[in-house]
Amino acid sequence: MDWLKKIIPTIGGLLAGPLGTAAASAAADALGLSDKSKAAVERALGGGLTPEQMASLQAADIAFKQRLADLGIEAEKLAQVDRADARSMQVATQSRVPAVLGFVLVGTFLTIICLLLTGDMKLWDNQTLTMLLGQLTGAVTAVIAFYYGASHQQPTK
Repeated sequence: MDWLKKIIPTIGGLLAGPLGTAAASAAADALGLSDKSKAAVERALGGGLTPEQMASLQAADIAFKQRLADLGIEAEKLAQVDRADARSMQVATQSRVPAVLGFVLVGTFLTIICLLLTGDMKLWDNQTLTMLLGQLTGAVTAVIAFYYGASHQQPTK
């Protein structure tokens, strides 16, 4: 759900991070959901949004960002620390799991893209495939960010 980070950057950026529960609760309140879990919010966001819901989410994002600032929490700093911790763990453990998982995810993604481009697989025939491709795109983005850094950082000279 990378599109979510463009519309509501604070909540969208933290939904899968260390403050995911708080971000999900803010989004659930904005959408009028009684279930404030991440899964419920993701289901609601995946079903399409009305303009009123979009406006409500954007207002909630602004309020959530202000609440974090009032508490002295810097959302981007938390995300950077989270990525740094994952990289530090990898350096310390030298585990092969992230590399294997990365290869599998990127390989699966590229295979599906090739099948779509050749016409051997039709995306519009299967809603589950559409959902899978969306999740896979997000996972590949995370793999690239893990190994090559975040896209919002300026390259160092």
